[in-house]
Amino acid sequence: MSTHSIGHWLARLRDWPRTAGDRFAERYQRLPQRQRFLLVSTLLILPTAFLCTHFPFTLLPSYAVNDTVLADIIVPADLQADSLDAFSNDLAPEIAAELRHTRVILRAGDAVTAQTLPQIKAIRQYQLSQRQPRRFLGLIVIVAALYFALYKIALASKTSRLGPRAAFWVAASLLLLQTFLVRAGMFGAAVLSARPETMRFGDALIFQFAVPFAVCALVLALLINSQIALIAGLMAALLTGFVSAHGMTIAAFAMATSITAVFSVQNYCDRNSISYASASIGGVSFVMSLAVLLMSGHALNWRMLAGSAVVCALSALLTAGLASFLVPIYESVFDILTDVRLLELSNADLPLLRRLAIEVPGTNHHSFMVGVLAEAAAKAIGANALLARVGCLYHDIGKLAAPRMYIENQAGAANPHDKVTPKDSARIITGHVRRGIEMGNAEDLPPQIIDFIPQHHGTRVIAYFYHKAKAEADRRGEAVNVEDFRYPGPKPQSKEAAILMLADGAEASVRSLEDRSEENIRAIIKKIIDTVVADGQFDECSLTMRELTLVRESLISTLQNVYHQRISYPGFNPPSKAEREITQADLKNPPPANGDDDPPASAAASASNRS
Repeated sequence: MSTHSIGHWLARLRDWPRTAGDRFAERYQRLPQRQRFLLVSTLLILPTAFLCTHFPFTLLPSYAVNDTVLADIIVPADLQADSLDAFSNDLAPEIAAELRHTRVILRAGDAVTAQTLPQIKAIRQYQLSQRQPRRFLGLIVIVAALYFALYKIALASKTSRLGPRAAFWVAASLLLLQTFLVRAGMFGAAVLSARPETMRFGDALIFQFAVPFAVCALVLALLINSQIALIAGLMAALLTGFVSAHGMTIAAFAMATSITAVFSVQNYCDRNSISYASASIGGVSFVMSLAVLLMSGHALNWRMLAGSAVVCALSALLTAGLASFLVPIYESVFDILTDVRLLELSNADLPLLRRLAIEVPGTNHHSFMVGVLAEAAAKAIGANALLARVGCLYHDIGKLAAPRMYIENQAGAANPHDKVTPKDSARIITGHVRRGIEMGNAEDLPPQIIDFIPQHHGTRVIAYFYHKAKAEADRRGEAVNVEDFRYPGPKPQSKEAAILMLADGAEASVRSLEDRSEENIRAIIKKIIDTVVADGQFDECSLTMRELTLVRESLISTLQNVYHQRISYPGFNPPSKAEREITQADLKNPPPANGDDDPPASAAASASNRS
């Protein structure tokens, strides 16, 4: 075979994963949406149900007396805990007692005796019973019902970070991952409790406290909302009861840690939120471990308390570590916009924001002021205030392409729009929306932020250039198509985008007022809101009339605070309008020159006569 042929086959082998992935994705996309949903749901349900079984992957060999044991023979923890009561009906009482109180039957290399052979046969018989499909089929039904309930809850849940279906996929995948972590933790606890080096530190129950039961709830609370996180955490606790040999006691332990994780993270505003949640989880875990030990009949002593504290601290650290690892992955894969990500996007040193500050300072100041207005209004109605503020910072980035075409950046220079037709001016103005979207995609801005760029104008008409074109057309006896002066849209799809539309118009209009009294501010904001509502711009978002009233009052209050009055500083203020008029009049009519500052004699005499 030639070198060229070998290189060709190596290249094909190297490209095979990508080619196979593309083919799979293409065929998957061809499936109807309902079939895709059922397929992925099945791929989640089956492994979750399997992880909840006590299916033994290996069977004990059939030993006889005097045979040498090839590996340690350990009594399964689930057999010791709950299953022995039902399974012991067919066993002699002494064998059942040995199985209940003995963890290790024989070590590797030991010989099978007449006393240990019945115990080995009992363990093998139990393993065969666990391989029956009946338990697995029942668990499939239960797990499917849980996933269906989770799907319905995701559809009913309201979150601005993620769509309902995407929220379900995030929660379902984390529920599967949590079940895997619990299963792996139970296996590790069983191994550690049977090893000579570690079994002196406690039994399997003590080691199970180190399992990170709250990972699913904590990550969902950070990524989506507390409602879905709480429900998924409770479901994970229920599945933990199936996985663990100690049933409901460990399920209660997992439930308590999950609830603690949800309510210890209300606002994910910094990375330390995970650390605070971890400390809370560790404290609650220790208290719950004492309750579980008491319910299991363990005698509490200082050694056991110290061991519980150590393993609970380890559980909290594992939970924090896994959450810190998973959150950025889910943020990236599902485009989830968390508060921490929003705070990162508000950094003024980012390239786009730095360009705004340097190249279009007028637009930059306008965006900052609109952000102040929108944040206060969003807080007034319970919307996502941080999302509204960050969206405002980027809503006019398209103006970077032609800064001087917008009046806030002209700094008193000639207006370029005086040299073009109103229709061309409208095309230039509306073009900043298209250019802004392109720039946002080029900078990998989240879709939720890019959505603010077209939606903050909606499909409104550029009134100034429309009326200018209409006046010119009326003089020529022509008609004007109003659609040539509309923004492309879409209309605001969220409350935050609707607030931005109002804040944008309010800031620009109030800035143009000469008299910024409360009456004038209130009148112009009311007119802006009435015009926008009458134009149907809020028909596609969920903003209510009550919320619209709260937004209006918030805008008025914030603008009054921004344009507040200050006292005059004598000697440090420019002359008033009246003083300038008097000065101009004096310059136009100077007094006659007579060599001194005294009035002429005739004027003095006239003044004396008048007095």
